[in-house]
Amino acid sequence: MSLEKCVTLLIDCPAKIPLLRRAARLKVAGVIALVGLLSTAVAAESIDEMAAAGELVAGNVCASECHGWDLVFAGPRQLPGQWDFIVTDMASRGASATDEQLRLIRVFLKRTWGAVWVNDASAQDLVTVLALPEKDAEAVIAHRQEHGKFTDLADLRNVPGIDPAKIDAQADAIIFN
Repeated sequence: MSLEKCVTLLIDCPAKIPLLRRAARLKVAGVIALVGLLSTAVAAESIDEMAAAGELVAGNVCASECHGWDLVFAGPRQLPGQWDFIVTDMASRGASATDEQLRLIRVFLKRTWGAVWVNDASAQDLVTVLALPEKDAEAVIAHRQEHGKFTDLADLRNVPGIDPAKIDAQADAIIFN
């Protein structure tokens, strides 16, 4: 995405508080910068940076126009497909957002309030919801295919090459079936 589009996203979203809060915590290319954060997030360099940009957009589209944050955060975690349905429904009801803004909202919701059935999840869902690097997500799937379903967090922590701390950090987003 071009710098002009990133600046447009920033200008179109007057609810800048969430982005300012995130910008204080995230370093983009060694510099804390709003446009840099948004540009990097849109380029999908990091799922967390992309989610930060989505938080900004969601703050404008969802929290200020429609229902507020309470509705999002009061409910249970949703599977990625459920968030896709919810955002599509939101857009069909008249939420004013571009396709790119809706994409960022989806990433934010999946990353922040998503859940995965670890025994059925795609690599992309593991990357988006759990913020696992793609190689780790592929390792989870390969281990699952070779050894069968995971029964608990201990099983998942035993996947070779996966940092158990990453699994523990997202334990409440992982569902075993």
